[in-house]
Amino acid sequence: METYLSIEGLAKYLEVSEKTVRKWVLNNEMPYHKIMKIIRFRISEIEGWINAGGKYNPANDCEAQGGELFEDAEAQELGEETGGEE
Repeated sequence: METYLSIEGLAKYLEVSEKTVRKWVLNNEMPYHKIMKIIRFRISEIEGWINAGGKYNPANDCEAQGGELFEDAEAQELGEETGGEE
């Protein structure tokens, strides 16, 4: 079974701030999955992203959001997510 992390969990895993993770997601710089309005990260994809030197091309990822841009409300919600809605 695949392990998924929240923004908070990924920030701890990578030892960066939650703000940094949010920025990477908003700029579509890393693999992520959007489940309704909740953002989650697969550990295996994050490890691949790390091994690729932090380079990410969503066009090559069959499950990617395809360059999807957040609407203003969704981007705002992403900034407010605390991981409590699981």
